[in-house]
Amino acid sequence: MKDNYNKGFLTGVLVTLGIVLGAVLVYFVFFHDLLKNNSGNDQSGLGVDSYDTFIEKENTIIDIVKEKYYEDVDDQTLYDGAYNGIISSIGDPYASYYSGRDYATISEAYSGEYVGIGVYVFEEKETHEVQVVSVIKGGPAEKAGMLAGDIIVEIDGRDITGMDLDQAVSFVKGKVGTKVVITVKREGEKIEFSMNREKIEPQQLAYQMIDGNVGYIYIASFYNHIPDQFKAAIADMESQGMEKLIVDLRDNPGGLYDVAVKMVDIFIDRDLVVAYTEDSNGKQEMSYTNDTDTFDKPTVILINGNTASASELFTQTLREYGKATVIGTRSYGKGVFQGLYSAGNDGSVVKVTSGRYYSPNGVCIDKVGIEPDITVEYVAPDMTRTDLELKDDNQIKAALDYLAKGD
Repeated sequence: MKDNYNKGFLTGVLVTLGIVLGAVLVYFVFFHDLLKNNSGNDQSGLGVDSYDTFIEKENTIIDIVKEKYYEDVDDQTLYDGAYNGIISSIGDPYASYYSGRDYATISEAYSGEYVGIGVYVFEEKETHEVQVVSVIKGGPAEKAGMLAGDIIVEIDGRDITGMDLDQAVSFVKGKVGTKVVITVKREGEKIEFSMNREKIEPQQLAYQMIDGNVGYIYIASFYNHIPDQFKAAIADMESQGMEKLIVDLRDNPGGLYDVAVKMVDIFIDRDLVVAYTEDSNGKQEMSYTNDTDTFDKPTVILINGNTASASELFTQTLREYGKATVIGTRSYGKGVFQGLYSAGNDGSVVKVTSGRYYSPNGVCIDKVGIEPDITVEYVAPDMTRTDLELKDDNQIKAALDYLAKGD
């Protein structure tokens, strides 16, 4: 594995020009009004007088800030702060309040599409240079001639040297069809590329063959397009003679519950339980497979302490059905799901933990995590080498060794 690939895709694939991946991905359960008019319908348990007192005090505090604070504060900032205060008070680490604009940005990320130029980048830790990891096939950057390994130095004539990566990325964002000029440094020479922004479907996975008959797939997160991309990768590698598979979920923060269900469906027969959820009222909802096609080749899943949520569900379920062996270190342990609920007519929403999810055997990994079948601590390879390959990663090497024993 080349140095660019190792430092880039395995550690920086989540950072993509033109996309902001917002907060931790969540399971969209359902939408309804969360904040209701409490006038004459007390739901606080404190009595109507207490609720009225709360409203009165809130308005008093806002008036004090507006009249006495030595700087100007707009009303919306104060209101958003109050909303955030309510959510933060419940102690739910996954709960948030999103304004209409914030939610629109997050929704774009969940859709799996964004407007940009179609490259993956990472920030080199020592030099802080923005380096292109890979170029999405068919995207504006590829058509313009940009290559993996290019160092982006200017965007529309603006020098981004030493600039925060998120800020640099923001300059690439724009409307479909608008022009952006990217200047890169390649082998000491500056090259300028002019291109039009397009809607991009990012590839949040990478794959390749190792040692002739072992397929390797790295999945960065579980969002809408991942199952189709995963199936395409499997089909491609099977055409190359793949007989065994390594699925790398290290540093995968999870994603959408439904996507995890669809991923499991690729491996097991139809009408089997993938998982079930239990909400705050104790109501359970089962999720089943419905695909008759099953992938049945020997499979290893790699996990670490940052493997969380939907990626843990996928891992635990496949292990319970005997479809995969788990190698690496204990996973994060997030076995709860969040719901998004409308907070008004302005597009704002509240995200709050709504229940737990369980594996087919009734296991909830929340705050526990998944203990691998084979524990292998990660040892960083020599990053000064220019000839690194995937199997120079000791955990991938452990997976290869395990699969070889089955021959």
